[in-house]
Amino acid sequence: MAKLDLSLTDDERDAYLGEGRTIRVATVGPEGVPHVVPLWFVWHDGTLFLNSTRGNPTVENMLRDGRAAGVVDDGDTYDTLRGVVITGRVEVAEHDPRLPEAERLWSDKYLGGNEPPYRRWRNRVWLRLVPQRVASWDFRRIPDAKARRDAERQAERA
Repeated sequence: MAKLDLSLTDDERDAYLGEGRTIRVATVGPEGVPHVVPLWFVWHDGTLFLNSTRGNPTVENMLRDGRAAGVVDDGDTYDTLRGVVITGRVEVAEHDPRLPEAERLWSDKYLGGNEPPYRRWRNRVWLRLVPQRVASWDFRRIPDAKARRDAERQAERA
């Protein structure tokens, strides 16, 4: 059976990541063991921005190794599953000129536009996951994708 194209368009992916609330981020621990945690995020200008605390295992893994992958997904039944996987390198984002807008988006998304409380906390750090690969899927597209494939096959036979 030919592979069905179930991927999101760039605009659909950006909208999906704009609405998504939690990403599960995988990093590499000091002994090579995967470490996965849920984090809040914002997707801005093709980059994933994360805010966390220096010293925790996730941040330490990111700063030591840099490699990371994250998944945002949803769906309760097979035919409603969709998501995005982002793999890339994590960097400290404190000098990124896009950070003020990422912070505003963060505040709007999670705090109703209110001042983020983490500004008063010690050891907070903004990180960015710069994508090297982005993959997406939307199983709600299966019926249409099968219909297109079947129509193409019929056209080839005619």
